[in-house]
Amino acid sequence: MPQTAKVLVADIPEMDEKVRECLPGHELTFVRTMFEAMRALRHDGFHLVVIGLHFDESRMLELLQYVRGLPAYKEVPVICVHGEHLNLSEAVLKNIDVAVRALGGAAFLDLGAGLHHWQDCSFLDRVAAESGTSVRPS
Repeated sequence: MPQTAKVLVADIPEMDEKVRECLPGHELTFVRTMFEAMRALRHDGFHLVVIGLHFDESRMLELLQYVRGLPAYKEVPVICVHGEHLNLSEAVLKNIDVAVRALGGAAFLDLGAGLHHWQDCSFLDRVAAESGTSVRPS
């Protein structure tokens, strides 16, 4: 039986519904700014962190680095996402994925309406469920 995970979602409001769709039944906390994200990470023990490409004026990689610098979050999966149609080449998207992984992120997923949406969405849900099974200090 899947476990409920406590998930921090750092993204723009337009992505809320897509993230809720991908993570049904999980406890989601939405933040919009770097300050809100930093405050939430200090006070709550999250099992998963999801960061959107356009979070707080495109500060996705900055927040990823911050999360990886916190001792309590060394083992917590961080998944970066985008869901809006991007006019970026496949090579640019691949390079963003490489940067995310180099900084300690688990993946850079497409949650848009495109071909990969449901595959990436189910991957995100599976990571959340697996993360929720581990007891982490709050």
